[in-house]
Amino acid sequence: MTSHRFIRSSSELSDYLRSIRGAKRIDFDTEFVSDGKYKTELCLVQAATEFGPVLIDPLAVEDMTQFWNRLCDPAVQVTAHSARSEMEFCYKAIGRVPDRLFDIQLAAGFVGIDYPASLKKLVDEFLHIDLPKDETRTDWRLRPLSILQVEYALNDVLYLEGVAAELRRRLERLGRVAWFEEESRDYLARMVTSFTGIGWQRVAGINTLGRRELAIVRELWYWRERKAAGKRRSARHILRDDVIIELAKLKTTDPNRLAELRSIHRRSDAAMYVQELPKIVARGLAVPDFALPEIPVNFSFPNYPIASSWLLAILHSEAKKRGLSPNILAFPQDARELIAHYAGTLPAGVTPRLMTGWRREFLGTLPEEILSGKRSVSFDLNSIDAPLRLD
Repeated sequence: MTSHRFIRSSSELSDYLRSIRGAKRIDFDTEFVSDGKYKTELCLVQAATEFGPVLIDPLAVEDMTQFWNRLCDPAVQVTAHSARSEMEFCYKAIGRVPDRLFDIQLAAGFVGIDYPASLKKLVDEFLHIDLPKDETRTDWRLRPLSILQVEYALNDVLYLEGVAAELRRRLERLGRVAWFEEESRDYLARMVTSFTGIGWQRVAGINTLGRRELAIVRELWYWRERKAAGKRRSARHILRDDVIIELAKLKTTDPNRLAELRSIHRRSDAAMYVQELPKIVARGLAVPDFALPEIPVNFSFPNYPIASSWLLAILHSEAKKRGLSPNILAFPQDARELIAHYAGTLPAGVTPRLMTGWRREFLGTLPEEILSGKRSVSFDLNSIDAPLRLD
C-alpha cells in the first residue's frame, strides 16, 4: 500500500496542517455520496503535497474548517480534477474558494484534449499510467476502508502534479497560459454564482416559460426545497424538474386533474402531494403582475436554433483544427448570443461571450465573416474530426 497518513480527528488535522506549513502546493480530491440525499455527504478528502499524501476522514474529524482555510491560502497552489464538487464543499464551509486553482481537466481543453476528460484518460495521456477504476460505485460512508478503496482514493491525487506539470509546459509552448488563467477565473466565478444564485432559475426547461409560469416554478421550487430538507432526501426525488415545468404550464389547481397526469401518477413521491400541489400552484397564480419574476436574459431573445447549430458546428470544427477543445471555446448558448447580436435582438448592454477576452483573440473577426457571408463553408471528407472547411 502507498505510504500515507490517515487523519481521523480535528487535533490530528491541526498537527498535519502545522507539519505542511511550508507546502507550496496542495493536490486534492474528495469522495462523497449524493444518491437520494438532500445534501451531498462528504465522506473522504485526499490530499498530497511536497511532503507526501494524506487521507482525511470528514465523518470522524469534528471540524474541517481549518483544512478549507488552508486550501484558500493565497500562497498555496491548488491542483484538482473537475473541481466543481470540491469547490462547493469549500465554499459552503467557509464562504470562499481558492484563488489559485489549477484544474487539470480545464487546462487539458486548452491543449487539444476533448473537454471534459476523465482523470484516467489524462493520467494515461500524459504519464502513460493506466489507473484502475474498480471502486467507482463504492459507498464511501462505510468504515473501515479496504486496501483497494484506500489505493483508489490515493490514486486520485498522486498523479495530479505530474499531469499539471506537463500541461503547464504545453500551455507555455502554445502561448495559451494567459487564456487558461482568464478562463480559470471565470470558471471559479461561475461556480460561486451557481452556489449562491437563485436556485429556481436552474430548473431544467424554464427557457420556454413566460413570467406567470416562472412564478409558479418559483413557488414549487421553494416548496420542494423545504420538503426535501425536512425529509433529508434529494429534492428531485420529491418532485422532478420536468413535473414542475408541466405544472407551471397547466396552471391547474384541480387535484383531480393533477392525479390524472402520468408524470405524477407513476411517481409515488409526487403522488403523495397531489392534494398539496394545487395550493402551491395557486400561490404562483396569485402573484401580482408587478411582482412576477423577470425572464432571465439568456431566455429573453429568440434562440434561432438552426442558425445557432450551424454556427456552433463551424466554430467547433475550427477549434478542433487549431488544437482547442470545442467545448472550451463555445457552448450552444454562446452561439445563440452571437446570432442574436448579429440579428439585433440581443438585449442592450449584453456582449456575446465569443466577442470578449481570449475567445475574441482566438476567433478574431471570423464569426462576423461567417455570418456576413464573406467566408464560405465546405465539407472536407478527408478530415472527419473537423470536417468543415472555411474558404
